[in-house]
Amino acid sequence: MKNTLLAAALLLSACASVDTSLNGAPRMAATGSSGTYYCWKERLATEGDNLVCNWEASATDACRSDGVVSIARSKVASGPANARRCENGQWLVTVSTK
Repeated sequence: MKNTLLAAALLLSACASVDTSLNGAPRMAATGSSGTYYCWKERLATEGDNLVCNWEASATDACRSDGVVSIARSKVASGPANARRCENGQWLVTVSTK
């Protein structure tokens, strides 16, 4: 019984940590910086007032990234707009933030 409860608690804590990473503040917002960010076009999604994708500060990093970051639409000055293609064949989009 104790093992079952412990396993359930661990499973719930793992789910909570995944949820936090998907819905938490974006990494670039944490630095307070504005700029241009890139992500895979096929990963771009809208969740409420956020653009969710594998946002990175450089196209090279975005081509290699598999993280999930959200940017509040209120912070977007322009975009998303088509950018360029990665060596792995993925198309990138870009946004500029305020």
